[in-house]
Amino acid sequence: MAAYRYIEFTCRPDGVAVLRWNRPEAKNALLPEMTDEACDALRRAAADSNVRALVLSGVGDAFSAGADLKNLSRPDRLGRSALEGRERGRHGTDTVRELLAFPKPTIAAVHGPVAGMSCAWALGCDVVIAGEDARFHFSFVGVGFVTDCGSSWLLVRRVGLGQAKRLVLSGDSIDAREAERIGLCEERTAAGGDLERAIALAGRMATQPPLAVQHAGRILDYASRASFDDAAEMEAWTQGALGETADHQEAVRAFVEKRPPRFTGS
Repeated sequence: MAAYRYIEFTCRPDGVAVLRWNRPEAKNALLPEMTDEACDALRRAAADSNVRALVLSGVGDAFSAGADLKNLSRPDRLGRSALEGRERGRHGTDTVRELLAFPKPTIAAVHGPVAGMSCAWALGCDVVIAGEDARFHFSFVGVGFVTDCGSSWLLVRRVGLGQAKRLVLSGDSIDAREAERIGLCEERTAAGGDLERAIALAGRMATQPPLAVQHAGRILDYASRASFDDAAEMEAWTQGALGETADHQEAVRAFVEKRPPRFTGS
């Protein structure tokens, strides 16, 4: 396993990989090197057949305070050209795209501040579980910026245009209760319980047939932007293909024989 400086990455025996931002002294404020390390870990987890789900969280009392503003104050950053700014922005976008392309279920376990560009990493996961102490900050306009790393697309997709504008244009933070109400997170837990709950849910997903889980997630993503007929056609073709897999046949036999199934991902 690679040694990382800014992230903590472990693969559990139950098939759940846990990736955590590991810069707690700075509230896990993100550096380019951190997201690069996270992408490397994602690629390793994607290629590891023993990994069947992934949890993203943060070490300490914060998920992440967003981009490290101390870096933005450096002489080589303030007053940079639009082209330089665009290139830096594309780097952030490309790292989030790596998360969106991850072929296995992803769950964000968030607590404390979830701010700025780290919101894209949280919302890029399939499911967001928020501890009661979580506070979401879409605080881009407060520093004279707009949303970045694809946050605009991810936020509108989750909560709708009106709520997205309320959060972004005001810069107001919201707590876990309000986040759950508007659909920014799927589940709320007691403070300190987000990681445990996320690992438990990921573990449940890891027990399911891997190919079925992977394709079910893709179909739901597709259905969110497709017509009824197109979504149903995608379901039918995928169902037909999965009917040929060993895992489907094992599930049927296990049901008939009244025993737990043994899925291999084939």
